[in-house]
Amino acid sequence: MKFKPKLVLAFILTALIAVIAVGGYYWFSRKSTVPVEKINFGVELSLLPAMVWVAERNGYFQEEGLDVNIKGFDSGRSALRAMLDEGAELDMVTVAQTPFVFNSFKRDDYAMIAVMVFSNNDVKVVGRKDRGIEAPSDLRGKRVGVTKGSTGHYVIGLFLSKRGLTLSDVELIDLKATELPEALADGKVDAICTWEPHVWKAKKLLGRNAREFLEPDIFREDFYFVAKKDFIKKHPEALKSFLKAMEKAETFIGGNKEEAMTIVSERLKIDRDFVVSVWPDFSYQLLLDQTIFVTLELEARWAIKNNLTHKKKVPNYLNFIYQDALKAVKPEAVSIIR
Repeated sequence: MKFKPKLVLAFILTALIAVIAVGGYYWFSRKSTVPVEKINFGVELSLLPAMVWVAERNGYFQEEGLDVNIKGFDSGRSALRAMLDEGAELDMVTVAQTPFVFNSFKRDDYAMIAVMVFSNNDVKVVGRKDRGIEAPSDLRGKRVGVTKGSTGHYVIGLFLSKRGLTLSDVELIDLKATELPEALADGKVDAICTWEPHVWKAKKLLGRNAREFLEPDIFREDFYFVAKKDFIKKHPEALKSFLKAMEKAETFIGGNKEEAMTIVSERLKIDRDFVVSVWPDFSYQLLLDQTIFVTLELEARWAIKNNLTHKKKVPNYLNFIYQDALKAVKPEAVSIIR
């Protein structure tokens, strides 16, 4: 029988294609049967949750078997309120310390999963020069726009206290964070205390009439991932997968700063040059450290002292932190002393 190389080659190629096809089908079938965990996630539309925007753009959630439905909010306060009080179907939100503290006086059905970023220079005060505001002392008797129950509310208290003033020396006007820049530009308030990008928008609207007060290191602003305790109890593996996606985003931000800034500016539809200018103010990293407790307790005492709550006792914030997920994903990031 005469040897036919072409027939043998054709047979080998056919067999190889068949093996690849069967293997591919088997792999796809296995992959498609992997259960997908769904998380309804309320996120503040700001620079603080940059890890979230990077994970969303780069597909890290899908890589970890998650279907994350993101709903945007003007502030962490609004997101937390929607999750806890307004019946929104949210499992997790992003939020800073102050809303976390105010809610802790009345309930304990939520917990912090991790800090995602911290900043010593995010929250600032901006006043109108034409209202006679040239120095911090000029705020006395003025209408100051803040988002009550938010970090801006706490920082304006610290800012005034450092100058020998109190919250009673100004008239606080409660506005949504997104409303503050226009309220200042329209003259509805004389000054505002808020965070980026709202500070940038206010200065852009006011131009040379803006007087910005910088107070670096007056306060370490932390931004948390916070989940309902019943979700934590039922979906511990989903939280680990979520933090794995966040760890990928943290690594990406650390090694691809330029691309990360582009992702954030495009997601928020804000000027990239602005993002570049404030990016050094933010430290994007997952952690749970002892400073968290110091800050939470200081804010709780501030709220009690200023009669912003009827409670007289500082909550035990150990009951508001879930460490297991971060310990499993990034144990070196947990340094809480019980």
